Amino acid sequence: MLCISCTTDSNETVFTLDGNVNNMDIENVLLYQAKGLNANEYDIVDTLSVEADGVFSESYSLEPNFYRLIIHDSLEVPFIADSGQNITMNFPSATDYEISGSPDTELYEEYEEFRLEVLNDIVIPIRSELEDMLAENNPDNAERIERLGDRVLRAEATYRDTLRSAVEKMGTSIAIYPTMVRWDGDRDMEFYENLAAEFSERHQGLRVADLVSEKVRILEQVSIGGEVAEIVAPDTSGVEQSLYDNMGKYTLIDFFGSWCGPCRSESAQLGRMYDRYNNSGFEIFGFGIEFEKERWIGAIEKDNRTWVNVSTVDGYESDTAREYSVTALPKNFLVDENGIIVAKDLHGRELEEKLEELFSDN
Repeated sequence: MLCISCTTDSNETVFTLDGNVNNMDIENVLLYQAKGLNANEYDIVDTLSVEADGVFSESYSLEPNFYRLIIHDSLEVPFIADSGQNITMNFPSATDYEISGSPDTELYEEYEEFRLEVLNDIVIPIRSELEDMLAENNPDNAERIERLGDRVLRAEATYRDTLRSAVEKMGTSIAIYPTMVRWDGDRDMEFYENLAAEFSERHQGLRVADLVSEKVRILEQVSIGGEVAEIVAPDTSGVEQSLYDNMGKYTLIDFFGSWCGPCRSESAQLGRMYDRYNNSGFEIFGFGIEFEKERWIGAIEKDNRTWVNVSTVDGYESDTAREYSVTALPKNFLVDENGIIVAKDLHGRELEEKLEELFSDN
């Protein structure tokens, strides 16, 4: 049995976990503990043996945190364990589960239900329409694609704004930790600063409290007026490129994905702005949130993204994505020659108007 990340040397019980897999014909289940800023990385912390009657049971001295129990390699059960909780799981079928004994898990499940409802109502229909149109690969659809891409971005902004109210209802529960991936500092910085302070006071000494504080620090760093971190990464030819060595009077740091419909839909518009203002000191520095190098290079060539493009081809796991709090695309930052953020997340006409303002004297 593997067990790591204990809170004390005395192995004092922090929470218990009991369950019944109803004779699914499995010998064990796996327990994972979340780590990292966005609760999307995990360490395995235990292998629980399943008795002949389907029952498993264990007491843990692990820190309160966000966990996942993996059943037969396909069913993932997210839950939150806090001090003193006796958590029980039942599995009516091989695809369904019920959890009791964890009020924090109830808060997380309510948040996820609300989040998915908003996502499906506001974002998915427009996003699907855009993806279908992109798949047609018809040049006559260029203007419609740009308009749809803009609608997707507005819908996603509304989606994130709506979720802030759901986070507020959670108070200082550990359930807020997995919601950090969608926090927006520019709109709600004061709220998240206060939340992090209250959370750290309640959960003093826990790793999860440090992560919440670190998330807020990064949100502050990438807010308007903050100074962006250096980026050094290989371009499509494998040559290392530095952000600060490629900056102009104003530079758009554009986080892009070959798989991202809205990103692809705004390529032509970015190209027009680049051609118009490049001689006046406008640069674009593209960073690919990518998983396949060849697909990334193909998208750059097809979309005629002629500016500097780099990628570490490790998706959202890169240090750059972490330091810029990039958890969804598209994402961009407009910085001055000193790397100070003057605007962010501007797309379409909003970006054009900002560039017109900045370069009006040139």
